[in-house]
Amino acid sequence: MVFEKFVSEVKNIWHRYLKYISDMDAKGNLDSKGGSVLYPNILLVTNCSGFYIAELVGAVREYQGLTLKRHKEKSIYRYLNQFDDSEPDPCMHLDGAGAGFRFLCLAQEADFKAVSERFPSIELYGSKLNRIGGKGSVFSFGENFESCSIENCVLVNRLDNLYRCKNILSAYIFKSKITKEKLTGFFNEVLGKNEVKGVHTTQGDSEERVFVAGQLQNMYLLPGLHETTIGEFLNRHPEIIKKAFKTDHFEYEPYLEWIEHDGTCDDVAINPDLLIKREDGFYDIYDLKTAALAKKNITKGGRKRRRFIDYVEEGVAQLANYKEYFVYPKNADHARNKYGIRIKEPKLVLVVGSWENSSLEEVNQARRRYPGIEIIDYDTFCHLFIGAS
Repeated sequence: MVFEKFVSEVKNIWHRYLKYISDMDAKGNLDSKGGSVLYPNILLVTNCSGFYIAELVGAVREYQGLTLKRHKEKSIYRYLNQFDDSEPDPCMHLDGAGAGFRFLCLAQEADFKAVSERFPSIELYGSKLNRIGGKGSVFSFGENFESCSIENCVLVNRLDNLYRCKNILSAYIFKSKITKEKLTGFFNEVLGKNEVKGVHTTQGDSEERVFVAGQLQNMYLLPGLHETTIGEFLNRHPEIIKKAFKTDHFEYEPYLEWIEHDGTCDDVAINPDLLIKREDGFYDIYDLKTAALAKKNITKGGRKRRRFIDYVEEGVAQLANYKEYFVYPKNADHARNKYGIRIKEPKLVLVVGSWENSSLEEVNQARRRYPGIEIIDYDTFCHLFIGAS
């Protein structure tokens, strides 16, 4: 099956099913055991060199449709493992059709106490399978593999002393040669039972925040994912931004034309990722990069010459450009008239990196050149959200 046909078929199947479940929920015909039902709002479909993956992402209380995101990955093992595409010594070897995994934590020689400090979502899973002596992806695939489902699971991946968790609401993996008949038959089997699929049920606000944060971690730890996809996820989950940054309002990607400048500006407009309202009614400026997974450190050089790598420098330069825009009165008036945005001594914040590559001490040393810039890594961002009152 060609990839675009696969995308179309899967999106139609899931939209119909989730709309039906949502309608049943609204009528009181869904037994959630007293919990809150969380629906996905993004369908991430990935072409993985011989495999297709359809993954439902997100966690919102009302089903509002699925935003389609296409992704390309060279290896199924890098997609699942989050580190590299090396041949695995797995927990599970799959060599057939229709295998299914639900409500499990699958790990490669993990120290669960250490893992939970960064990834508290693993505490949501009572059943844990921890392979001793394994490496790479927790799954491997044989020549006869056709399809499998992974639902409400977390995969704990390890490389040396580093851990990454892939929090999966629902993911469905197929060989790319799957036929329409087999694809339809697979989902008829998966979705035809008297058991709701594609959603997650949480008990209480604290558990809900942990699950939502796990979904965000799943996004920024996906190799090769674009900044715009992370931004889209955050925009579709506004409570993350509001709780983590203590605001009641933000503007996502406002488009602000240059009305006034010094004559050297070639840009038509600025398009900052986030403008976040403060308690005093003025807005701060935020820019979203990625977790920079391929970088061991987001700084370079010894202490006295400590500086940011180019990728981070680009983000800092963008923030400075956004701040300059508001120096000109006509631009400031335009932003106020178009979005109600007022800027006064804005805080400039760059979200980039993770606990793996962001040393607080080294970041502060690199910031000496930019005392007006704040750097927040994605793991800290997640924990600000989880710990919000």
